[in-house]
Amino acid sequence: MSTYPMVSTIIPAYNSVEYIGEALESALRQNYENQEVIVINDGSTDDTGRILKSFGNRIRVINQTNAGSAVARSHGIRVARGKYLAFLDADDLWLPGKLVAQVSHLERNPEVGMVYSAWQEWYPEANGQFVAPAMDKINGDADALETQSSGWLYNALLLDCIIHTTTVVMRSNVAREVGDFDKALKRGQDYDYWLRVSRLTPIHKLRGVYSLYRVHPESITNRPHAVNYNHLVLQKTLDRWGRAGPDGTVTDQRDLNRVLSRIWFGFGYRHYEIGDPKLATSAFLQCIRYRPFWYGGWLNLARTYWKRWRSYTMPKAG
Repeated sequence: MSTYPMVSTIIPAYNSVEYIGEALESALRQNYENQEVIVINDGSTDDTGRILKSFGNRIRVINQTNAGSAVARSHGIRVARGKYLAFLDADDLWLPGKLVAQVSHLERNPEVGMVYSAWQEWYPEANGQFVAPAMDKINGDADALETQSSGWLYNALLLDCIIHTTTVVMRSNVAREVGDFDKALKRGQDYDYWLRVSRLTPIHKLRGVYSLYRVHPESITNRPHAVNYNHLVLQKTLDRWGRAGPDGTVTDQRDLNRVLSRIWFGFGYRHYEIGDPKLATSAFLQCIRYRPFWYGGWLNLARTYWKRWRSYTMPKAG
C-alpha cells in the first residue's frame, strides 16, 4: 500500500467538538498508509482544538480566523502535498475501503480527473445516538462503475447536484486548475465547484456506499437563508457556459425550467414553514414564472398569501 500515491484528506472544522473525533477516526482507519489528514480549524470557539490536539502528529492542523468552509477547503487545497485530494466534512463519516477503491480507479483511468461514490443519509436512533450501519448491508458490488452517473457530467449536474462532497477523490492538478471554492457562496459552494470540475474532465462514480452523511438539526443545510444559493449557482453557471456540455450534449430548456421551478419551490416552502413569508411569496412567484401551468406553485402561493394575511389580522398578544 505504501507504493500508492499520497492522498491529502481535507477536513474543514468549525465548532465541531461533538463529531470531529469520529470523522477523523474514520479517515485514519482507512487501509491506506500514504495519507495526510489536514484539518482546517476555522476559528472554532468550542473544544474542537482540544480534540484535534489529542490526535497528535497523526493529523496536520492549520488554524485560521473564521471565514467559512469554502475558504477552509481552498486553504487545504493550497497546502496539500498529495497527488490526490479527498474531502470529508467534520460531522460525516467514511466507511472502510474508500480510499483504496477510489485511488485504484483513478490510477487505472488516467483520463478521469475525479471519482465519487454512492453515500447514505445517516439518521439518529430514537435515543439521539448515531449508529453506523453494517458494511455488508449497504455495499454490494462496491468498486463497479455506475455508468449512468459517469462521464462528462456537466449536463447531468445542471439538472441535479448528484455529487456529495465527502464522496469525492480528485487529482490535485485538476483542483488547482479549477481554483478556489467560491467564498461568496454560503451554501451551494460544492455544487458550484463540481460544475466547474465537470467542464474540465470526465467524472466517474463507484456503486459502493463509502460515506455516511449525518443528518442532524445543527446542519447548515437545515437553516433557511435569505438568498437562494442553489438558483444563484445554477444561473451563474448558465450565464457562463450555457446549456451545452464539453461533449456537445445540450440540456433541454424545458428540463431546466422544471429544475429552476423546483429550486424556487423548495426555497419558498422552507421559508413558508420556518422563515420569511415575504421571501416565500417571492419564491413561489419565481416558481410560477418557470412553470406557469403547474398547480403546485399557484397553490402554495395562495397558502402563503393566506398565512401573511392571517398574521396581519390576528390580534396581537398583550
